[in-house]
Amino acid sequence: SSGINAEYGDVLELSIRWWACHGEVVYLPCSKVAFVSLLGTPPLSGHLLAENQLFNSRRTATRWSSQYMKYYQEAVPKSRYQSASHSTKLEEIISSQSCQSMSWFINNIAVDWNYGNKLIRHGAIKSTQGDACVDTMGHDGRYSPGRPEFYSCHGGYSQRWVYLSSNNQIRTETGKCLTSDQFWHDVLTLDYCKDGNQWRWEPVSQGSSAGYLIYKDLCLEYRSENHLLFYVECKQTANQQFIFEVIPP
Repeated sequence: SSGINAEYGDVLELSIRWWACHGEVVYLPCSKVAFVSLLGTPPLSGHLLAENQLFNSRRTATRWSSQYMKYYQEAVPKSRYQSASHSTKLEEIISSQSCQSMSWFINNIAVDWNYGNKLIRHGAIKSTQGDACVDTMGHDGRYSPGRPEFYSCHGGYSQRWVYLSSNNQIRTETGKCLTSDQFWHDVLTLDYCKDGNQWRWEPVSQGSSAGYLIYKDLCLEYRSENHLLFYVECKQTANQQFIFEVIPP
């Protein structure tokens, strides 16, 4: 479809359109599945991948779910500053095929879709002990699982995080969540978001902007000598205190 950037986020609109516009799912035994890219288009990574995901998701939300836009913008704060339009040709296709609405899609297809998340905090997760922010280190893309680290705060895409209340996830705007590393029991890694990635935020004191990030009753801790993200016994020490610093667009 014209207007969609190839690589990351494009399948969201294609999936919604397929269901809403009376598509069918066909099972073909022994069939082969492949991912096909445009000729001469190298795989994207890092901030370019994030830009594509943001553009495509904003385009999808603009066309299909304008009545749910506030939920989308709460989940993806940076989308407030991203413009995206849909093509006249797409409108003609949707009109000619009598496509269903997003409300129909939610009520009939995506029945377990949790779209009412209330955004608690977003921005950079910054230690109160100096210029150190949680950074994805490039592991927020589709094919790049890995461990985030503390890095000098710079306000770029790799340091944009959102904290949602209803499912208590801390995640990137590209849909990766902070969760337990499968090899190191006291270290955090980035992986695809799923149920069970439960975090909670406890302010240092009433009205304080600083607080403790708690996961499985253990606290995120900053260590100047090791940049990995450790979660350990909560001791309410200064190196376990963080703030969410809003990043301008």
